[in-house]
Amino acid sequence: MIGFISDWGYTEHYVGVAKAVIKSINPEASIIDISHEIEPFNIRKAAHILFRAARDFPEGSVFLVVVDPGVGTSRKSIAMRTKNNQIFVGPDNGIFTFVGEAFGIIEIRELENRKLRYTDSKTFHGRDIFAPAVAYLDRGLSMEKLGPRFMTYEILRYRKPHRKGNLMTGEIAYSDRFGNLQTNIPSETLELTEDFSYASVVIRGKSHRATVCDTYMEARHGDIIVHRDSSGFIEIAATKDNARKLLGLGEGDLVEIELE
Repeated sequence: MIGFISDWGYTEHYVGVAKAVIKSINPEASIIDISHEIEPFNIRKAAHILFRAARDFPEGSVFLVVVDPGVGTSRKSIAMRTKNNQIFVGPDNGIFTFVGEAFGIIEIRELENRKLRYTDSKTFHGRDIFAPAVAYLDRGLSMEKLGPRFMTYEILRYRKPHRKGNLMTGEIAYSDRFGNLQTNIPSETLELTEDFSYASVVIRGKSHRATVCDTYMEARHGDIIVHRDSSGFIEIAATKDNARKLLGLGEGDLVEIELE
């Protein structure tokens, strides 16, 4: 199974031809489109979405991940095999930060075997380098055939979550199309239980009252809510409204949540 993430959208031919290259090499490939609507060049959001999605994919899955503003430059093309028996293929630009950290790394290979490439364009490595590598790996090719071992990889700088009592500090990972704010704070860390009905969400020194909920519709229209999202993290949302606009938060912003 192949999971596919990019910032290409669907108005041009990029997604289609990358899939065509995969299918020409591996006709039996099953390709799952995770998202192609990542904002252009947003490596951080792609890294978070990749980590959340990969946990729902089975062992043996291979991921094609292309958010690559540095395509054609000195940045490397890599494949990473993790301890949960998944393989991630794409640019070495920090996009594999969270899967590498969470799953553990067995090996990384640089994609230097030119015999496996589709062609040698400078600006479409998603089609010419990454897609063929993914197709061959999904077909059973050994990692060592891709190229030499790569001993390190780029890591995004981010604020790791921290807990002190009922206060959890973390950052906004990204926001979705509804304006819901996905944090990097694990939901179990805050132990959202029936003992807590409210929380304070502190942003740039200003405290916002929030209701602790299980669903989006347990508060009044426009109220800020805090709840477990479906991926195991704390989400800040607004009932039938846009929390990103109401709170003025964006990716990487500091957030503090204290249960009351």
